[in-house]
Formats: sequence, C-alpha cells, structure tokens
Amino acid sequence: MKPELLPTDRPDEAAAERPVRTTVTALPLALVRVRERVMAQFRVLLARYNLTEPQWRVLRTVDQLDELEMTELSRVTALHLPSLSRIAGELLARGYIRKDYVGSDMRRTLVRLTPSGKRLVEAATPECEAVYVAIKTAMGSEKLRQLLTLLAELEVKLDTIEVSFDESLPEIEIAPAKPRGRPRRAANS
Repeated sequence: MKPELLPTDRPDEAAAERPVRTTVTALPLALVRVRERVMAQFRVLLARYNLTEPQWRVLRTVDQLDELEMTELSRVTALHLPSLSRIAGELLARGYIRKDYVGSDMRRTLVRLTPSGKRLVEAATPECEAVYVAIKTAMGSEKLRQLLTLLAELEVKLDTIEVSFDESLPEIEIAPAKPRGRPRRAANS
C-alpha cells in the first residue's frame, strides 16, 4: 500500500511560484520536519552564545527546576544518559554547571547552575522568549495550546501501546548494514 500524499502548505508568497510538492504524511517524519523548522529559529541565537541545542536544553531545564539528578535530567531533556554525561562534562568545563554527589552515593549526581551559568541563561532567555512569541503569533495562542496538549497526550498514550511483530523475516533479501562508528582495533595490536 502506498502512503497518502498531500501538498505541502507554504503560506509565503514565493510558494505561488514553486511547483506543488508532495510530502509523505508519516507521523515520525512530520514530527522531525516540524522540530527542524522550530529549532532553525533557535540555532542562530544559540550560536551567538556558542551553545548547542542540547546544551541549551540542559541549561534551561536546570535553571527552571533549580537542581536535578542526572537520571531525571536525562528524562526531562529527552537526552540519553551517555550523551547527557558528555554534555554535562562540557558545561562543567566551561563553568556553567556544577555537579554534586548525593550523600556518599557517587552514582547519584545533582546538577546545578553556577552563577556564570545563571547569567548566561538570563542573557539568552529574553531572546528565546522572542522566538516563542513569534511562533505563538504565527500559530495563534489557542492552536499552539492545543498542539502542546495533543503532544503531551500522545506522549502518555505511547507508553500504553504494545505492538508485536511476527518473529520471522519476510522472504526478501536484506542487505547487511554498513559498519558504523570507528573501526575497532584487534586486541593484540
């Protein structure tokens, strides 16, 4: 079965001069496209502060929630713990966050902003808010509220669905994937 195709909406004036394009209406692809369009609005701003998107996500979250354990910060920012550990290390080296252990348990780490980190967040937040206001103006307050509500509902409902697949592979030839990452050295070299 072929996917349903829809014309892409382009409200700008140049759209009238472009040929109509079709876009596959798959939910994951639609979410990625919108995420990229939203984040494009922030990338220029973050570059001014020499920050990556994930670094800003961590700084803003820690600022809003005061302090968090790394595992909770990973969940809230939607960053895998190994990536978050690397990002936190970079922010620690730049003096924007500090890490404290919870009691004597060195596996549990609290993350807090330093005064330098707070100043950075305070400087960048008004510009970020201007981007949010522009998005809200373009979408409309009610539509944006509905979108955020629907996304939150989808996030909760995705935890409740179970999909099972037939264990056997279809009778087609599946080519091996190209190896990814750095080549591994032999143990005796």
